[in-house]
Amino acid sequence: MSKIDRAPPRAPTLKDVAAKAGVSLATAGRVLRNEAYPVDKGLAERVRQVASALGYVPNVLARNLRGGAPSMVGLIIGDMVEPYYAEIAEAITQHAEAGHRTLAIVCNMQRDPLLELKYCQQLWEHRVAGLVLAGGGFDQEEHKAELKALLSRMVQSGVIVTALSPRDLSIPEFAADNKEVGKMMAQELIKYGHRKIGIVAGPPQSPVTRLRVAGAIDAIKKVGGEFEIIHSTLNPGAGAAAVGRLVGIRPDLTGFVVGSGSIALGVLQRLRELGREIPRDASVVSVGNSRLAEWSYPPLVTIDVRLADCGRQALDYILNKLRGLEARNSASMTIRVTPGASVGKPAKRLIRQAVPQ
Repeated sequence: MSKIDRAPPRAPTLKDVAAKAGVSLATAGRVLRNEAYPVDKGLAERVRQVASALGYVPNVLARNLRGGAPSMVGLIIGDMVEPYYAEIAEAITQHAEAGHRTLAIVCNMQRDPLLELKYCQQLWEHRVAGLVLAGGGFDQEEHKAELKALLSRMVQSGVIVTALSPRDLSIPEFAADNKEVGKMMAQELIKYGHRKIGIVAGPPQSPVTRLRVAGAIDAIKKVGGEFEIIHSTLNPGAGAAAVGRLVGIRPDLTGFVVGSGSIALGVLQRLRELGREIPRDASVVSVGNSRLAEWSYPPLVTIDVRLADCGRQALDYILNKLRGLEARNSASMTIRVTPGASVGKPAKRLIRQAVPQ
């Protein structure tokens, strides 16, 4: 006997519940929306039992579209397996629920600018009220104009769009001062006596990378120090390869400014493989007070860029704007050094090797 494909069962509607319970559509709606409008207790209980038996679930999207008050916010993160982005997602989803009773939809762009474009479009089609872009740093110039045009259309339609890093997209940005972050990273090495510093930076096309490198260079030049820069993609393997090349070029480097926690894991591993004990023979400062800093060996000294606070402030801005309330359109916070065990005074033997004979 051949099998016959049948259409999937239709989702029960409020009209189905009302008919089965023998009440009006308005009465069924009031009961299931928990409105204060008085309904006989026995009648209300019958409506709830019927709804449960039928498997009825309210269509929140349709309700919000009718009421003109969308209750969903989209969040696009760079890479969900990276603790840096996990911290952002955790902060925003928790704050959406606890602070605003709002649903935050998280999309993972997997470091792919084309996926970021796709998710922006899909979230718009799903009628999100606001959008937080937290995947900055992977911009490819050939897609930037397309993203800017899409976001412009979203904003014109009423979507409140924000970013958690500099994106040059004419939208509010909730981020730490990244030039100051780079400056603080270098200063943490300088105050221990390091004057020959390697910079293992993130992708060169990233505005965040450019700002942090500029800040670090300013701090190093101010004390008459020397530096060497190499770029890396954002993963431990790339960080290990990058610092290996860097030390090959400049074996006299004693301190290292590193662009991310994931890069730093590879930097620490490779330096140890090269026979450098941390921090006796090499000091490392990174950015982002994520779990990677705690898991690394030794624990990393980092600059805390307050990711969770940035995410919460971006969400507050979106929802306050929707409610017609006063809304701050930039981050307000103080960045700080998170202590660790990866920085110390430069080894005397390395200093002596660097002195011209």
